[in-house]
Amino acid sequence: MEILFRGNETALEGDVTMLLRFRVTNHRSIRDSTELVLTKSSFEGVRPADGDWRAATNRIVGIFGSNASGKTNLLDAIQFALRAIRQSANWTEEESFPYHPFALDGLSATQTSAYEFDFTLTGTRYVYGFESDAEGVKAEWLSTFPEGRRRVLFDRSGKGTDNYTFGRFLKGENVRISRKVDTKNLFLSVAAKEGHAQIKRVHRQLTRHIQYAAYSEDQQKGRIRAIKKWMESDSIRWRAESLLKFADLGISRLTVEDVELAPDVLEMATKVAESVFSTFGENSRFNKEEFMEFFLADQKRKIKFWHKGGGRAEDYILDIENESSGTVAWLSLAIPALRAIDNGHVFVVDEIDASLHPRLTAAFISLFRDAEINTKGAQLIFASHDTSLMGHLAGGALEKEDVWFAEKDGAGASEYYPLTDFPVKADHNLERRYLSGRYGAVPAVSWEDLRASLVVGEHE
Repeated sequence: MEILFRGNETALEGDVTMLLRFRVTNHRSIRDSTELVLTKSSFEGVRPADGDWRAATNRIVGIFGSNASGKTNLLDAIQFALRAIRQSANWTEEESFPYHPFALDGLSATQTSAYEFDFTLTGTRYVYGFESDAEGVKAEWLSTFPEGRRRVLFDRSGKGTDNYTFGRFLKGENVRISRKVDTKNLFLSVAAKEGHAQIKRVHRQLTRHIQYAAYSEDQQKGRIRAIKKWMESDSIRWRAESLLKFADLGISRLTVEDVELAPDVLEMATKVAESVFSTFGENSRFNKEEFMEFFLADQKRKIKFWHKGGGRAEDYILDIENESSGTVAWLSLAIPALRAIDNGHVFVVDEIDASLHPRLTAAFISLFRDAEINTKGAQLIFASHDTSLMGHLAGGALEKEDVWFAEKDGAGASEYYPLTDFPVKADHNLERRYLSGRYGAVPAVSWEDLRASLVVGEHE
């Protein structure tokens, strides 16, 4: 089980990460090498002349496109790469390295997949990436640009110490650690586990400062579990109440209470806990008794929503299980997002508009644009079907620098490109122009063909 949002991770000013670029090749619907670029279109060179990466990068990137165009797969590639960095030190005994090549031709399954992050750490640009297939890691590299020139920290082209090149600026027991690296391990992952000081800082920046929030039931439950814990803080609870009031959901306050579980519910919860531990226990930081205690305590802790209205003098109270999906979606995204903003993190969200009103989604996005709220330069990357976010009704939530499109070519491979590839004027209605096909990435829907296929008797 993956803990999506960790507490007690206050970022220092110099530790704020800016994601500059993510590159991926041969992952699910992505066949060819593609890049998601977060630097401004006006940015050129290796680093800003004034050293201000915050001014050179975009706070928001929204990816739009039709169903099955590959929006989610681009974000999934980010998540997969981060999971490999975080966990691959423990994959030595696995039968294979996770591998998800493009499946619609006969060639891609014989080629490696590649993932690369271009980011900053304490104001210095770094590039880290790896290539892999089902057999394991085929290549891995880490470079930095402290004075605008590339400085190789390490370069790996296979298994064994003979396939490593270590730069003189990478201090530590590099060769000793490389001997512990198997084909199914990333050197970055193993070196961080071994306590390599320089590598550990890079590992921490990537795995803890880039946070992924997929909109699935399991992912949302994970965020709710974290929120229950955070709610023990008065300041977090006050912010959650403020967010709910802002969203005009009729909720006056929140409380977190411990309730007694009915015997049948307790029995069921115990069985679930035992099943979960038997599946994930080897990777758990708890022993069985600690895990059971942790799991049951979580089941007993309930978030209560206090509502006003309905002609009643007193509030009426609903458990989170009885709240609307919109309320739960807003709370489970907005609180982690504020924590990401507090720490200057990169927040990645799939299906950001699921169960949220367009104006609420626009307000969520605007949290990252507001310089008085987002003082540390946190970044938001999201995928959405909601074209109204490009329109005037969204209150300027998105600017032309923020918009990317995803579409598939004739071979079924996803392609990605920014709105800045097109001439855009201040008075253009981006939503209307997008829906009319000016920028591509819209489904080719033929009402006549659909109607003809459904007419009764037409094909009898």
